Amino acid sequence: MVDEHRDPSESFDETTQEEQRGRKARFTEGIDTLVDEVNKVVRVAIVNSKTTAESIGDNIRDSVQGVRTNRDNVVMVRVDDESLGRVDELVEAGIVNSRSEAAALLITEGIKAKQGLFDRIAAKVEEIRQAKEELRRMVEDEPQA
Repeated sequence: MVDEHRDPSESFDETTQEEQRGRKARFTEGIDTLVDEVNKVVRVAIVNSKTTAESIGDNIRDSVQGVRTNRDNVVMVRVDDESLGRVDELVEAGIVNSRSEAAALLITEGIKAKQGLFDRIAAKVEEIRQAKEELRRMVEDEPQA
């Protein structure tokens, strides 16, 4: 039965309001889902950063131990003020006990960081040694006049 006194636009308004409520509910659910996903990502990042920080700490500890145990050679080096400041920061932070240990640590870590370059250099140095040896043999084998 149709209500003759009812305005037809009221029915439209009710439908529109229901649609708006539905959209709002879906929007709210979407926001909630997004917030949940962001929370998960943040939790994973925090766990991973803790693991990474521990790993970095372990690597530094291992490097410092390596520097402290096997230092039989002496190298004197001049450094600029900025480099000296960094060396002193390592000492002040208690990461190493002396400037000498700090310099050894930085040299060791620099070599590790550029290992590929040092491998290529070593290969070229070996080629140079072989060429020098070949030249030495050529001169020795040359008949004396």
